[in-house]
Amino acid sequence: MNAAYSVLWLLSATVLSPFRISEKVTCNDSVINTGVYAGLSAEGTPDLYCDTPVYRFGKVYKYENIRHYFVIQNRGTQELKINKIETACGCIVGETSDTKIAPGMSGKIQVRFRTGPETGIVVKNIRIHSSDPDTPVYILKLSGEVIEDITVSPRQINFGSVSKGDHAYGVVNLQPRPEFHLEINDVVSSNSAVNVRYRKDEEKGNFLVNVILKGDAPVDVLLGNISIFTNSERQKRIIVPVYGEVLGDIRVYPSHLYFGTVKRDHDCVKSVFITLLKKEIRVHQIKAEPDFLVSEVETEYQKDEKTTLRILTRIKKDAPAGKINGILNLHTNSKIQPTIRILVSGEICEK
Repeated sequence: MNAAYSVLWLLSATVLSPFRISEKVTCNDSVINTGVYAGLSAEGTPDLYCDTPVYRFGKVYKYENIRHYFVIQNRGTQELKINKIETACGCIVGETSDTKIAPGMSGKIQVRFRTGPETGIVVKNIRIHSSDPDTPVYILKLSGEVIEDITVSPRQINFGSVSKGDHAYGVVNLQPRPEFHLEINDVVSSNSAVNVRYRKDEEKGNFLVNVILKGDAPVDVLLGNISIFTNSERQKRIIVPVYGEVLGDIRVYPSHLYFGTVKRDHDCVKSVFITLLKKEIRVHQIKAEPDFLVSEVETEYQKDEKTTLRILTRIKKDAPAGKINGILNLHTNSKIQPTIRILVSGEICEK
């Protein structure tokens, strides 16, 4: 009987005194505000809460705009202050409708996000700094997948350095997403020295564009674009840059000599570097036009069986004021590049 009586006494004590606090428990503010004794707080605190802190926007295309409103609530008993909103990168903008939210009321956080050139899974964080003591930094998230109708690989063709007369090749792979049926309407090269043709891989469902540098491409820096026209509404025209260099017997840098603005009677010297790519190649004569330009070879050095000449070009002190429209002519024994013409420009002004 004594044991049963003791049990009943304990149960009744628990029911009748739900807020009984043991002497061993310390009731500081942090325990009261976050624990089972939160109702005993004299002043109360703000409490930021969002029912859906993660917005899943699904699948979107590159360079697409996304806008979403997060609804936040103040479930506390004091005013909630929004101090600052931090976003993951410059592509996200976060704004709040209210910087102060009364107890029991709600506010909105507007988030604007623009997808970029990259595809794949995207997760972006928005950090809300507030006066909530338990969660001073509350994290909202955007998540989804950025897709495109056609994945292009590689996104550019670099032929590198190619000797005159040699061919060079590149391949562009166009892979459609599974739900998209790709068709190519046309492929065009902006550079006449580059040929293009395409074919479909029936087994894999992708297209391959073959890019071919012609053997008769002129000696020069090669620049151009491949334009691929498709049936995609979002990628009607895909541009793939093409670049490289066709080498002859001689390489020139720079190809254009620019003096800028020069005062009369002032010394001004510019350099041109001539690399002879073959042992038997020589520069026979250097002639500058007009007559107030003077050119001479200053140094000559060899590296990896290649000879490099440094040619200095000066403007005579008695040169007339005005625009400089000149040419530096290099005469060589090369059959490919017997004469190299380097444009010279600038302006001579009075003192």
